[in-house]
Amino acid sequence: MGLSVLSVDHADHGLSVVSAAAADTTGLALSLTDSALVHGAMTLSTCNRVAILVESDLDETSLRSLVAAAGATTLAREGGFFHDDDAVWRLFRVACGLESMVTGEREIAGQLKRALTEARRESTASYLIGHVVEEALKASRRVATHTGLSGQGRTVVAVGLDLVGAQVTLAGADVVVLGTGSYAGATCAQLAARGVASIRVASSRGRAESFAARHGVGALADADLIDALAGADLVVTCRGHGTPALDRATAIAAVARRGGRPLRVLDLAVSGDVDKPVPEGVLVTDLVDISAAVPESTEDERHAAEIIIAEGVRSLAVDLERRRLAPAVVALRDVLTDLVEAEIARLPADGTVPVEEAARALRRLAASMAHIPSARARLASEQGLGDRWLNSLTDVLGIDVDLPDPIIDLSGLADRENVQCPVTGLSVDDLTSKERA
Repeated sequence: MGLSVLSVDHADHGLSVVSAAAADTTGLALSLTDSALVHGAMTLSTCNRVAILVESDLDETSLRSLVAAAGATTLAREGGFFHDDDAVWRLFRVACGLESMVTGEREIAGQLKRALTEARRESTASYLIGHVVEEALKASRRVATHTGLSGQGRTVVAVGLDLVGAQVTLAGADVVVLGTGSYAGATCAQLAARGVASIRVASSRGRAESFAARHGVGALADADLIDALAGADLVVTCRGHGTPALDRATAIAAVARRGGRPLRVLDLAVSGDVDKPVPEGVLVTDLVDISAAVPESTEDERHAAEIIIAEGVRSLAVDLERRRLAPAVVALRDVLTDLVEAEIARLPADGTVPVEEAARALRRLAASMAHIPSARARLASEQGLGDRWLNSLTDVLGIDVDLPDPIIDLSGLADRENVQCPVTGLSVDDLTSKERA
C-alpha cells in the first residue's frame, strides 16, 4: 500500500480549473473505496484547491483512470500527482498554509479537519490517512503558534473584506450572507470584529435558522431575500455548491429597488456564486481579485514554518517506521520465547534442577539462539555480504566487532559464471571443463 495525492490548486492550475474540479468531487471518496485496490480515500475541496488523498496499490496511471471513472475527470486529467514521501510533504505544507492563496491562512486547517471527519463518517479514511492528516494538523497548530504567518489575521475572508472595505464602510453596515458553510462562519466572525451593525444569513437548504442561532446573527426567509438585498450595504456569497447563490433574476430585482445604488458583492466561492453575466449595477469582488491583493509573507516567517514542517514530517516518519518494523520485533520475541519454552520442557518434572543440568540447558539455549545468525553469517560470506551481516549484527543486537578488511573482494564473485582468473582470463567454468577433459 502507498499514499498518493492528486491535486489541482490555484497556483499551478488557476481558479477556473479548481472550480471545474470542485464540481466533480461529490461521492468521490466513496466511489474510489469501492475498489479492492483502494484501502482509503479522503477528498479536500477549498477555494484554493481540490485534492484526493488515497491509500492504494495503484500506480499513477491506474489511479488517474480510477478517478476519471468515478466522474472526477478534471482532477484525473489536470491534477498534480504526489506519492508517498512527496504526498506527505505536500499535505503538511497544505495544512500549514504554505500552499494557500494567502500564505499561512488558518482556514485550511479547519477545512482539512472537516474533510477528515467526513471521510471517517463515511468510513473511507484508512488508519494511515487519518494518522498523516492528524500529524499535519499538529504541525499546522505549531506554525500558527510559533510563527507570525497567521498572527496578522491573513485569510481569504480577511483580504476580501479589506478590499471591499475600501469601497464600503463596514462599521455600522448592513450585511447579507448567502451560505452557511465554513466560510460563512468565518465571514460572520470577521464582520462582527469589524463592527457591522447587522448580519443576516440566507440558505437555500433551510439551514439559516440553525446557523443563525450558532453564530448569533439573523436568519432570512426566502420570501424576504430581495428586500434584504435591496437595503444591504454588502452581500457576501460563500455557498459554493456549483449553482449560483445570487441568481440573475434576484440580483436584477434587488438592484431595481436600490434607487441607483450599486449592489456590492464579495464572492468567496471557487465556482462563483454570482450568476453570469453579472447584471448592471452589481459590483463583484471575487477570488481572482483577492488573489491579486494577497500580502507577501516574510522570508523569515516562511523559513520558520518550513523547519516546523520538517520536524513534523520526521516525527511522523519515525512513528510509521516503528509501526512497520513492529511485526518483525514480535516475530523475534516469538522465536526467542519458543526456544526458552523448549528448554524448559526438557527440565526435570519434579522441579529440581542440578547446577550442571541448568548450565547445559542455558548453553543449549545460547547455541539455539546463535544458530540462525551463525547460519546467516555463512551464507553472507558465500555471497560477499559479510559487511552487511556485520552491520545488521550491530544494528539489531548492539554487537560491534572490529574486523580486518577482506583479502579478496567477494562482492564481484557472487555470480559464478562471471568469475575469472585475473592472470589467465579463464572463468571457473572454463577451468572445471578443462579438468574434466
